[in-house]
Amino acid sequence: MGAEHTNPGPAVSGVVAIIRLREGEPDDAIATALLDGGVDVMEVTLPTPGALAAIRRWNTHPDILVGAGTVRTACDADAAIAAGARFLVTPTTMPDVLAVAHAAGIPVACGALTPTEIDLAWRHGAAAVKVFPVSALGGVGYLRAVREPLDDVPLLPTGGVRLEDLVPYARMGCVGVGVGGALVSADLVADRRWGTMTERAGAFAAAWHEGLVRRDA
Repeated sequence: MGAEHTNPGPAVSGVVAIIRLREGEPDDAIATALLDGGVDVMEVTLPTPGALAAIRRWNTHPDILVGAGTVRTACDADAAIAAGARFLVTPTTMPDVLAVAHAAGIPVACGALTPTEIDLAWRHGAAAVKVFPVSALGGVGYLRAVREPLDDVPLLPTGGVRLEDLVPYARMGCVGVGVGGALVSADLVADRRWGTMTERAGAFAAAWHEGLVRRDA
């Protein structure tokens, strides 16, 4: 596929909350807490117990854009789309996942890390490229260097993203950020500290908005 792209569905942008749990199914209070804080894009990773059921439930909420993460095979893609996922996120670039998603009109954020991997993911038809794990190679500094020659590629830095990273990521033109444990941590879920989760969501949403404002200034 060439470098001409049309997004086949709703764009994955802004703060993307990543729900990755090892124990227990996602409580609907997670979605409520995030939404109350201003984060309305949610990625439920498929290894999370009850992931597909959560996607089905949350997809019925008119203000939530919910998708599936850690989609690695065509079967994963089929199951996630059948459950109502409105976008898919992959850890790597898998052409068979892209083929299934494109046939269904569902956008995919493909995982990549090096400039070559990022460009190939884009040229294979990714709606955005999840740069993962971005913190392992320097975070903001690495993204700034990568973006210089690849400024036409929508980048979604993910992996170790901190609150203080959001303003520079937004200012440099990233389409969004994927935030996992810093936003939806296992301890907050286990202790049902929904108020704290809402506060964190509010802080991340505000920081992203600040970065957008400063980019356009």
